[in-house]
Amino acid sequence: MATETIFHKGVSYTFDDSGNIASQAVALDLDMRTGTLLGETGWLDGNSGGSYPGGGLATFTASNADGSAAGSLRMITLNLGAVSTAAVTVTLASGASGSGDDLDDGTPLTKIVTIVGQSGGMAATISDTLELTLAVGSAGTVTFLVL
Repeated sequence: MATETIFHKGVSYTFDDSGNIASQAVALDLDMRTGTLLGETGWLDGNSGGSYPGGGLATFTASNADGSAAGSLRMITLNLGAVSTAAVTVTLASGASGSGDDLDDGTPLTKIVTIVGQSGGMAATISDTLELTLAVGSAGTVTFLVL
């Protein structure tokens, strides 16, 4: 049984039988706390240089310089292509290695909360705290929430 691991935004996705999956990619990783893509920081600028009705907040610039922000609810969508309909287990883990923005950002993962939707010939179930079991009959997506 061959395994394959991909990395995206500090999360590793390990497919336990990658021979049954023709392709896999993270299509979306959305931070539900701020409603922005992970890694986007524009919402932290505190409207610096802008103005507010009744006066400005020129001295206010929000930041997270100490890196102590805790993890939040994330919505993740995986794009998968099928080779066969045999079940594949996908295990998620924080502390991903890789390069660029795929490096570990220190955000812990604790559990998959729910499966929001699936498309194509996909049947997805939560099989453990950070595991999904997928039966991929044809190319499709699975979207889920994770803490």
